[in-house]
Amino acid sequence: MKASLISKIVVLLCVLCLVLSYFTTDRHKPYMENTKNNKNFVSAANKIAVIELDGAIASSSDSSFFSKEANATNLLKSLKLAKEDKDINGVILKINSPGGTVAMSQNIYNEIIKTREIKPVISVLDDVAASGGYYIASATDRIIAQEGTLTGSIGVIFSFMDYHNLLINKLNINQIVIKSGKFKDIGSSTREMLPEEKALMQEIVDDSYQQFLDAITKGRILREEKDYPVVKTNLTNDDLKTYADGRVFTGKRAKSLGFVDENGDMDTAKTMITTMAQEKFKNKLPVKLVNYNKKSSFNEYFSSLAEYSSQGNIKIKDIIPTSMLLNRKPLYLWE
Repeated sequence: MKASLISKIVVLLCVLCLVLSYFTTDRHKPYMENTKNNKNFVSAANKIAVIELDGAIASSSDSSFFSKEANATNLLKSLKLAKEDKDINGVILKINSPGGTVAMSQNIYNEIIKTREIKPVISVLDDVAASGGYYIASATDRIIAQEGTLTGSIGVIFSFMDYHNLLINKLNINQIVIKSGKFKDIGSSTREMLPEEKALMQEIVDDSYQQFLDAITKGRILREEKDYPVVKTNLTNDDLKTYADGRVFTGKRAKSLGFVDENGDMDTAKTMITTMAQEKFKNKLPVKLVNYNKKSSFNEYFSSLAEYSSQGNIKIKDIIPTSMLLNRKPLYLWE
């Protein structure tokens, strides 16, 4: 009976959120509130998409209507939509991420490269844009970072849990494994890793690391430069080799070395992307920034309700290091 009452309350709250969303969204208003006689008039086809990434880069099934919109999966979806949207003349990626999995970072990087062939893409680095965060930024036409932004951490980490001593010596638990080949259970947490297994894992790390270097070289050093008025800061191969050892550095240092193009914020980004979009499309009208993966009003109401109802509950993912949550995967990650 109690469970049934709770279900009815949840349904009632959902309906209430839908009603509130209907009356509070701007969908009934025309996109342009200014008239064409206004000198600040913005054409419906002169918009810049702002797409945010907040958190670790990883494939996630948690990208539904009720999910956090700034995750990597939704960034990829939003980027694909922005690429095909003829009303979008440029893209700003706002990145606040310590990095994440290699494959997902590469998926985003490749989509940025495709988008950049059609319209300008720039990235704005927030508090942290390290490892995989910088990896995807290196695919954009220009990179902006605050002087105090932490970036870099170019490298790969591959971690495994090892609790065989606890199982065997403390709990007297032994695992019996029947396998088809000697490497089939490589990385097992229930036994010590053998030297030849470590060597094999090191090969994977070295290969992934070289892919990281190749991506930065392609994105910032050897790429065919478009004739944009905004000058790109030069990054040399020597500086890349010197500083691609896992270290982090500030946005100010990154600019002096050529890893970023400008120190600034979203205002700097808007000025830069406006200049680039106007040059690309020969359109001197002002642009308008559009939050491309912003939560809908209903989503905001529902998320607030969920956060309120779960206050006091500590989530495992909030206290466990990201590398442990994503263990047994090569990572472009700093933590």
